[in-house]
Amino acid sequence: MLKDCDGTGLSHKTCPIFLTLSLIANKWSIQLFHHLLSAEKRTLRFNQLRTKLTGISQRELSKHLREFECAGLVQRTVYPEMPPRVEYTLTKLGESLLEPTDALSNWAKKYGPQVQKNRENYSRKKHSAV
Repeated sequence: MLKDCDGTGLSHKTCPIFLTLSLIANKWSIQLFHHLLSAEKRTLRFNQLRTKLTGISQRELSKHLREFECAGLVQRTVYPEMPPRVEYTLTKLGESLLEPTDALSNWAKKYGPQVQKNRENYSRKKHSAV
């Protein structure tokens, strides 16, 4: 996997693995995908997403949706109504992230407790050595 980005001229800006992780490896992306995947017709309006993502700012949600739209993961549809209505729909490309994000989720469920325990042990050792 990482051998594809092992100094063959690919940088963090062109390596497919790093590009993909930059889209999904943050606090909100996986939750955002989950809500769009579970929505009827895989479509939600901006405020529906904001309500479901408790604690996300309007600016942060806009930023993530723009990144997903730019990458072709969501389609943004603006309806000429008053007040304006904007919907976000997962594209086929966006839906294709279901399998890898599920795999990541399964790994986290299986090994997350061990990772947390290791962090606590490390922290304890570090503080007792001081």
